[in-house]
Amino acid sequence: MDNIGKYIEDDRFIRWVFDKDPQSEAYWRSFETAHPGEKENIRLARRVLKKLRTVDQELPENEKIVLFSRILKEIEGRERRHKSRIIMMEMMKYAAIALFFFLAGALLFSRQKEVYPTFAAQEQTAPVMGEEARLIREGEEDILLSDRKSRIEYREDGQVVVNDSVLGGTGLARKGIPVMNQLVIPYGKTSEVTLPDGTRVWLNAGSRLIYPGFFPDKTREVFLAGEAFFSVRHDARRPFVVKTADISVNVLGTRFNLSAYAGDNLIETVLTEGKIRISQNNAGRFAESVEIAPGQLAAFSKEERTFSRSQVDIENHTLWTEGLMKFESTDLSRVIKKLERYYNIRFRYHDPLLGGIKISGKLELNEHCDAVLGIVADAASVKIDRAGEGFFEITRK
Repeated sequence: MDNIGKYIEDDRFIRWVFDKDPQSEAYWRSFETAHPGEKENIRLARRVLKKLRTVDQELPENEKIVLFSRILKEIEGRERRHKSRIIMMEMMKYAAIALFFFLAGALLFSRQKEVYPTFAAQEQTAPVMGEEARLIREGEEDILLSDRKSRIEYREDGQVVVNDSVLGGTGLARKGIPVMNQLVIPYGKTSEVTLPDGTRVWLNAGSRLIYPGFFPDKTREVFLAGEAFFSVRHDARRPFVVKTADISVNVLGTRFNLSAYAGDNLIETVLTEGKIRISQNNAGRFAESVEIAPGQLAAFSKEERTFSRSQVDIENHTLWTEGLMKFESTDLSRVIKKLERYYNIRFRYHDPLLGGIKISGKLELNEHCDAVLGIVADAASVKIDRAGEGFFEITRK
């Protein structure tokens, strides 16, 4: 194995790091013995998690982000003296993922006295196969969203409507205390949420959104891991900011799609209306930023830490909100990755070169996945066969 992400995203591993019960201790020690090549990855993952545990939950939100950046820099400085840069880049990558898990926990439970990764303790790992969609509200029980597509609306009076069922506001919200909410959408599901300011967000499969129960007077800020389409309600007094692990998107009122999956090297922002500015997080005075106009895509490379811009067909990046997927001269591997997330299935290639086949077309994602895969197979002139429950194999015809 060449990364530590699978450990940082594993709730069993997180519980072992912070709450060593005999069962988990025996399991992970046995795992290390059976997989000696993983000892270094396990050590690095433990170090990242323990660093994040020390985040003071009483800090303001912006200071938590700055502190997290300092943690990364400290780890990087020490490891460079002992380990290769390749290992360090993997560590930085997955520490960035962990930001969402622990920052979310700090935001949701910032008033608790214990300095403990509550978020992890409640088993809130990254969206994965087999999980239910979940709405997490501070001071309330989690709400499981069993429908394949859920709808959530936050009303001005503090009430929350989930799939036509009206919920009361949280006790803290009724007292006027800002509380954080988190919407976790696993592979195979999507969701639409109307935020307290009237902004609408379509959340794609394998994503999570962290946002307040109501926005303060000066700013509107949310955190995204995964992909979402935003239709932002205009408010000149309060800019709307979407933060990911690597970039921030600043708007007043506009419509755009942002794809920031942890496993993708590129973070892609496509603008449909208005104007937005995208900047690199925590890069100091020399941070690069770009502005894009409607019909443009801004791509941020996590490896090169640079932006690029291009003209695109907007529908190729936004039709997923309508249950459609459109693509033009696109690598088969990119189409397959989107289908994996949408249908909560997995693929393997008999020949890795098959992933580079260029295909074009439009898919009705609301159809059964077998029918959709048949269309993809015809477009790529390949065979796609079931290889087990939820698994498919791609071979040459």
